[in-house]
Amino acid sequence: MALTLRLVLSADWASLAEEPQGSLDAVSSHLDQRIPSLMERYDIPGASIALIQKGEMAWSQAYGDADRESGRPMTTDTLYQVQSISKSVTAWGVISLVERGMIGLDDPVGKYITSWELPDADFSWDQVTVRRLLSHSAGMPVGSFESVGLEEELPSLQAALSEAAEGSPAQPTQAPGQFRYSNLGYALLELLVQDVTGRDFARYMDEEILIPLGMDDATFIWNDQVKAKLATEHRVNGNPVPAYRQAIRAHGSLYATVKDIAQFVAAAMVETEGGDEPGRGVLAPDSVAELHTPVVETTGFYALASDAAGLGHFIETLPSGRRAIFHGGQGTGSWSWYHAVLATGDGILVLTNSERSLQLIADLVDMWADRMGFSPVALSRAVQWGRVPIWILRLIAVGLAGWIGYGAITGQRSFNPLADRHRTARVVLGGLALVVLGLWWSMGQGFVSHFLPVIADWLGSALSAIAGLVLLMALFPRRQKAMHGR
Repeated sequence: MALTLRLVLSADWASLAEEPQGSLDAVSSHLDQRIPSLMERYDIPGASIALIQKGEMAWSQAYGDADRESGRPMTTDTLYQVQSISKSVTAWGVISLVERGMIGLDDPVGKYITSWELPDADFSWDQVTVRRLLSHSAGMPVGSFESVGLEEELPSLQAALSEAAEGSPAQPTQAPGQFRYSNLGYALLELLVQDVTGRDFARYMDEEILIPLGMDDATFIWNDQVKAKLATEHRVNGNPVPAYRQAIRAHGSLYATVKDIAQFVAAAMVETEGGDEPGRGVLAPDSVAELHTPVVETTGFYALASDAAGLGHFIETLPSGRRAIFHGGQGTGSWSWYHAVLATGDGILVLTNSERSLQLIADLVDMWADRMGFSPVALSRAVQWGRVPIWILRLIAVGLAGWIGYGAITGQRSFNPLADRHRTARVVLGGLALVVLGLWWSMGQGFVSHFLPVIADWLGSALSAIAGLVLLMALFPRRQKAMHGR
């Protein structure tokens, strides 16, 4: 296994001599010019961006507001709740226990959890291993965790696990082995860390991972400093989200600045200036390579942006053959993302305080990849393809508008909703337009707006326009041609 990992490591970093095309000044200048207009276009309150080159953070900048209501500006020292990027950091903590011989990656998680009784399940807990939990292949559901206000008492981790599967205890609900994204899996890993070490999860992560990596402001612990420096999150409609806490932290409750996350991502690379190895002394290089080794092929929505899931990281093989690692984080009021190419020591970090930010992230990652001479990343391609239906619908709307307008101007159409000509067809057409529009607003819009709210707005506008034009066709039928006798 060690030899295999060294080969993977060597293959990824063998191309360090391949210099990317973009200089730091060119890339950062281009981003700096484009970001404000893109934030205005997508209506995003604030964002912090960082670039990694040669295995270390080389540039960072902040834009907009950390809190719109007070006008508090965003800075590179502003804290974000980075949501599921927390999983990548948690994976380092779990692997550190593997290095110390305290747990085995392929052991069942039940071997190490002692403070909570695993519930009876239809699928065997013996197949729910540490590796599968880290790679979302343990058959665990997504899970839902109750958020509480700052003044409310948090339930215990064990109590949260007992209610996390729609009111039922956390348990595998499908056969382990296939990809199924799960927050619950990381809740179990949090409990594992605590039971194995005898230390609070957040304290262990602070002392063994965050502080040694130089992530000076990062923490899983809610405290007065976090409260004072945390960016206010905003929903799709722009409303602020009151600060909240959750009993389960490993899956999404890391508070960090953009510089902290840049430090973390860079720690997985060779630092070409100083010669520091991946892991920066916190993990061995082989362990870092293990984190980025594909475990299971991703499916569904996640397959649009990735090829596989590793341990706390998603993996994409670029068309050029280089391997990229990444992870995003989406929560109630924020989006965050990092994307990195280990072979060249390059990466980009984007943290935002709005649910409307995935398109901004996709645009910035695309610009970075283009300027650096990398192949387009799958995330950007997926979002670009998401815009294609909008342009098609816009063209249809323009065509219908022109057709109806021409008919009205030339007198071929007139307002006569009760006309006998093709009455049944017109009623069916008008009804179909209303049904399609109703289904979109009641079903489809909810899913699309969750991930791509701006595209959802555009798509809804285009569909509304087409539905309106189809109704106009029904209300303004073509005139009956006059019959001439001989």
